[in-house]
Amino acid sequence: MVPKKSEKRFVIYVKEGNYSENIILDKSKWNVMIYGDGKDKSIVSGNLNFIDGTPTFATATFAAVGKGFIAKYMRFENTAGAAKHQAVAFRSGSDMSVFYQCSFDAFQDTLYAHSNRQFYRECDITGTIDFIFGNAAVVFQACKIQPRQPMSNQFNTITAQGKKDPNQNTGISIQKCSISALNTLTAPTYLGRPWKAYSTTIVMQSNIGSFLNPKGWTEWVTGVDPPSTIFYAEFQNTGPGATLDQRVKWAGFMTNITEDEAAKFTVGTFIQGTSWLSESSVTFDASL
Repeated sequence: MVPKKSEKRFVIYVKEGNYSENIILDKSKWNVMIYGDGKDKSIVSGNLNFIDGTPTFATATFAAVGKGFIAKYMRFENTAGAAKHQAVAFRSGSDMSVFYQCSFDAFQDTLYAHSNRQFYRECDITGTIDFIFGNAAVVFQACKIQPRQPMSNQFNTITAQGKKDPNQNTGISIQKCSISALNTLTAPTYLGRPWKAYSTTIVMQSNIGSFLNPKGWTEWVTGVDPPSTIFYAEFQNTGPGATLDQRVKWAGFMTNITEDEAAKFTVGTFIQGTSWLSESSVTFDASL
């Protein structure tokens, strides 16, 4: 039994195996850590999905809400498939949550970085539409992000950031990651689309594969430019998909930000990680 509001770390070891269940660690479950035998060995698998009647928020195979959650060497998947639309593998609303060498595998809406400060290091994230989404303050570092082939009439968007209040310190920061196609990918694929009026997303110091549509980003409503209040940026990326000359020409999309501006989205500044990440004994780069 997981204790409530524990100030001490409560550790759960998940032995190699495939566990078919849906798990929620509610907001009273503080400082829970689960660790497995490897991101291809200890698997939590579910298939709840929107088409069969479950609201997106509730489709998560595993959800962590209480502060201080840590997962290491685990795989979380939602096997509903592309035809079932929204089907979340993992949802985190846990402040100061940490994910290290984990795998998140689904199609649409794989990883719901819902709220609060989150850090993902050396994780694999696979999906199709909006497969990293939510309104957390989140940094992905040294992760492998892999869009996969969706249904024949669909396009892929890696991110859909949900900031709707300019006073929120939220956004998606993808730093020093590898962004590449999973297997054969022919569908149009973009780094993201702005979900809300103040959506904030930066991709920096990452390697982007040739699969990416040269526009880079796409609209939430086809043919309608997003409001100028969004903040989208690319900074010091490499690889064949990092060429900027055909990118979207939105007022809120920046290709020439300074190092100082990019530094606002680092672990040290954006999620204040230097004050709490060391306790998790996970490697991290605090700055650019």
